[in-house]
Amino acid sequence: METVRRRRDDARDPVLQQLRGLVETLQQSEQSLEPQQARLTAAIDTLRQTTAQLSSSNDQLETSIMHKINE
Repeated sequence: METVRRRRDDARDPVLQQLRGLVETLQQSEQSLEPQQARLTAAIDTLRQTTAQLSSSNDQLETSIMHKINE
């Protein structure tokens, strides 16, 4: 029923058909970007973890150096 109405509306108004086509294209484009977004999110998470680990290692190294200097 919906398909019949849509075809009738599209036949009467070509602009409406073009807009629906644009919406479908944008939805497909969005879906194709989702895997890329997931990979970027994973990369960002990895960078945050690495930064935190480096900061912690740096703090430990600084503490160790200060301890050796004060001996």
